[in-house]
Amino acid sequence: MFKDRKIAMGSTMRASIQLCKKQGAGKIVVAAPVASPWVAQEIETMVDQVVVLTTPASFRAVAQVYQDWYDVPDAEVLEIMEKWRRERTSCPTVSEE
Repeated sequence: MFKDRKIAMGSTMRASIQLCKKQGAGKIVVAAPVASPWVAQEIETMVDQVVVLTTPASFRAVAQVYQDWYDVPDAEVLEIMEKWRRERTSCPTVSEE
């Protein structure tokens, strides 16, 4: 299953689908909250199932359907990844009584 926060032009999704097919995936499901109508229709012909919550008829940009859309700066991504790494690798200590 592929999921993404959006499918705008669809090039990344098409490449991912082709990779899965090449690897012999048994079933391909694509899910996203928003996509352009024409790209959603094209993707439907390439996979077993597509789940898209909204396909605005006047689709111009993914940001038009989000209340708070912004490009995440690299520094913020690195900070989030580091926080996740620390939380994942730190184990609570068990005190012996």
